[in-house]
Amino acid sequence: MSNKRARIDDSQIEGKLQKDLFTVESLTRLEKAYKESKPYLHCKIDQLCDNDLLLRVRKEILSSLHFTLKETDIYKVNQTGDLANLDGLPETELKQLSSLFELRNALYSQDFRNFISHVTGCGPLSGSKMDMSINSYQTGCHLLNHDDVIGTRRVSYILYLTDPENPWKPEDGGALELYPVIKKGIPASEPTVTIPPQWNQFVMFTVQPGHSFHSVEEVIGTGNRLSISGWFHIPQEGEIGYKEPSNEGEAKSSLEQLQEDSSDNFTKYPVEEEEKETVGLTEDMLTELAEWINPHYLDLKMIHKLSETFLDESAVQCKKFLNETLLEKLERITQQYDEEDKLATGKDGIAPHGTGVREGWVVQGPPHRSRFMISTGKDELFQYLATKFESEAFRQWLNAIVQIMPVGYRGQIRRFRPGHDYTLATTNTRGQGVLDVTFCHVNKPEFWEDGDIGGYECYMAAHDGEEDPATYKAADEDGELLSLAAGKNELSIVLRDQGVMRFIKYVSAKAPGSRWDAAYEYDLPENFEEEEEE
Repeated sequence: MSNKRARIDDSQIEGKLQKDLFTVESLTRLEKAYKESKPYLHCKIDQLCDNDLLLRVRKEILSSLHFTLKETDIYKVNQTGDLANLDGLPETELKQLSSLFELRNALYSQDFRNFISHVTGCGPLSGSKMDMSINSYQTGCHLLNHDDVIGTRRVSYILYLTDPENPWKPEDGGALELYPVIKKGIPASEPTVTIPPQWNQFVMFTVQPGHSFHSVEEVIGTGNRLSISGWFHIPQEGEIGYKEPSNEGEAKSSLEQLQEDSSDNFTKYPVEEEEKETVGLTEDMLTELAEWINPHYLDLKMIHKLSETFLDESAVQCKKFLNETLLEKLERITQQYDEEDKLATGKDGIAPHGTGVREGWVVQGPPHRSRFMISTGKDELFQYLATKFESEAFRQWLNAIVQIMPVGYRGQIRRFRPGHDYTLATTNTRGQGVLDVTFCHVNKPEFWEDGDIGGYECYMAAHDGEEDPATYKAADEDGELLSLAAGKNELSIVLRDQGVMRFIKYVSAKAPGSRWDAAYEYDLPENFEEEEEE
């Protein structure tokens, strides 16, 4: 085929983007690759920009722009403001970013938007709505699974500006991961396509509700995964191709889905007699609890002290919760599993997906809400713990502390593997409070105290319904209510009110082992809040 130019007026892209991209041959090849791509429509262009221009852009970014570290449940990244605002800069400041300004205008030019539309078949794109920023992923930075379905986004893109003199290696992490779906709106637990960054590489994909799930692998090398990323939007009002918005049949974004709490049913406690709820802790129950709980927490004075703290603060922590005999068994088996899976040092890079799967342990997702391992009940020690947290004796012990009798429970024994696992923030939407009881255990707790390697549990006020759903707020922006570092042999009891969000922060590949926990929620009587007020 000849190298005839496609019908694209290149006045705005001359000297800025690679000329050979716009030949008929190139467009045909890219269009074919895009249509045939899996797990959803995407493609990568190995060299997008004029190399000299991109070198100047990189130099301007590193010397003239300020990055802010932003961390939420879903990401940790250094970011600039929206580059759509470059036009408003004073002339002296804009001169310092002249090459970046040229590149931004080239990417949103009619010429390049025509190119994107041709390759993707997505229809016309807006020239008035620019939406791009610069992201710097350094050691420990990551972006967890989501679908990018927000507002009028049509095509997502990333342009990499990694150090051209020190080529990025796959073992440095930071790969773009694309996930297939089990069914619409439910991504698989593991990606099927990974795209490591490279200098001047351009990756794009169509934003598809319920399909375009992706993540950015944690950066574990010492390099800077620098990129320009953003979205091309559908035409805005007044532009050619504009259509009145319609929400009919529209799939919910992954962020909107996170606002909804799980609707899993609680297992109800059997109540044979009405008096059973007021029986309190009997000697037999205390004897049963002493089989696994530190006797310090079975002393009536200590129970009273815990109750006072809980009634004042709606939360209480019990350190050194399990007795020594059970703790030794737990330490032994958790350390053994981490060593077998090469997760016990924090120095072996990111373990492959599927690490830790064995008899009695499976991966639980879907990853746009959470990813961790759960015990299926075949592991004797963990099954023993589960039965204890579900027992009538423990129910009565909780009642003695929180002064509310639980009427049901649901829970799991979980493992959060370094480099893989987390829960994203979900909201209690049940219409009343729920009692969260979490037993957490990590080895080498001193490494987890400051939260730098994640694994902490965070409670936050819910997002305001009038806020832009594109915004995942950082804890310090939104009002962190409570943060509990992952600890060794610790139990937390928290009354989570209606509307409160919580999450377990992604566990970094640097962590010296897994976070293990027994995470239970206890259902409370419908009228318990009224009784409290009385």
